[in-house]
Amino acid sequence: MESRREFLRKMIAAGGMLALRRDAWSDAPTMRKYAENPTCTLYRAVNGKPAANLAKVIEMMGCIEKLIGADDVVVIKPNVQWWNQGAPNLAALKHFVDLIMKRPGGFRGEVVVAENCHRGASPWQHAGWIRAFERNSDLTQIHNMNDLADQLKRKYGNEFSTCHWIDVDAGGKRVYGPSEVNGYVYCDGSGGVPLITCDNGAKGDDFRATIMTYPIFTTDKGTVIDFKNGIWKRGSYTGQPLRFINLAALNHHSTYSGATSTIKNYLGVTDLSGGPDPSNGGSLTKNYYNFHSFPFNKWASGPQPGMLGAEIGAFLKAIRKADLNITTAEWIGLSSRTDPPVAHTRAVLACTDPVALDYHATKYLLYPNSKLTIHNPDHESPLRQYLVKCAEADAGIFDERHMKVESYDFKKRSLQKDDELVIIGAKTWGTNPKALLKYLVLRYAS
Repeated sequence: MESRREFLRKMIAAGGMLALRRDAWSDAPTMRKYAENPTCTLYRAVNGKPAANLAKVIEMMGCIEKLIGADDVVVIKPNVQWWNQGAPNLAALKHFVDLIMKRPGGFRGEVVVAENCHRGASPWQHAGWIRAFERNSDLTQIHNMNDLADQLKRKYGNEFSTCHWIDVDAGGKRVYGPSEVNGYVYCDGSGGVPLITCDNGAKGDDFRATIMTYPIFTTDKGTVIDFKNGIWKRGSYTGQPLRFINLAALNHHSTYSGATSTIKNYLGVTDLSGGPDPSNGGSLTKNYYNFHSFPFNKWASGPQPGMLGAEIGAFLKAIRKADLNITTAEWIGLSSRTDPPVAHTRAVLACTDPVALDYHATKYLLYPNSKLTIHNPDHESPLRQYLVKCAEADAGIFDERHMKVESYDFKKRSLQKDDELVIIGAKTWGTNPKALLKYLVLRYAS
């Protein structure tokens, strides 16, 4: 009987044979377009440890005191729907919180880690909150997001909070304003809430529309946060600065979405009540789909391309756009958010523009390592389609000729040039035949 090792060897060999027919184009060098009149700057640090990379990026942006004020309430939104490479690096997240709390000049505000991982009424018992990280923690005795949140709570007391946003159909509450405290606001035009929609422009049965939803929640210190409008106290908004940090990972998602990172992380802010299938539930209210069932047909492309980007663009314009987007690409998933194959790219990237960040991260990190065309933002694919649509909604920049890149390499102890931006990480392929076969199919048969 054939051994498992021999079976894996044959699978990889078969993939190599197929590669002879396709690698002539898939290995083509990634060329950067010359920057003309840049309107945004993207910052990177590579080849350091996760905390060092994070710290260097913040330093390059002018240091933490330039980004965060002494009295700010800072909401950090990681992706905890997954674990391992599917979640942000835990050491980088911890260091970012520490930088805020210890900012020069003092810090009198609050830091909140908040997320909707769409895992029912008790999300802290699921996904990246409870699953042990095999990689991407880089902290002693910290095995998952719950461990990190507990450590930060012990260290900073009520200055630090963890908040779980819960979908209405999982037991969360629908609310109409901050006086009702915790829950989700549906912007459907009822109860004094404005109607804020996005539709796909299609006709007949293909027509779909969605509405904006956003959370209202309370910190351990008793601060009521209206995600759209700000801090609420004693019947009015206080004007205390609210900062939103979008903290993402970088991974393969699917054939219908391509890659997942900064843009897609916004789905963890919204209410996805009704589920992913537009033909079986999928609706928030009678006339409106949620942010998954609107652009997609469950786990397949929807009737109109790019609608993920269109809805997120509408959200960024009407509800709230992150003050800073950070991608911790210590590990990236080539065909999965939790399992090998993975590449150890050892990078942290940051930008105020989520479209520019996703374009750059997929072009210079994910695609060169996976060699999957669905990860190439310059190739006509679902990834490109949703990035373009988000940019068309005036929510970001897709054309890299308008992106300036500043990248520091810890190995060389110097800034990188434009022709040094591609990062090829050491690969871990794993020994799961199903996972390896999935990658081979994506690369050579799709």
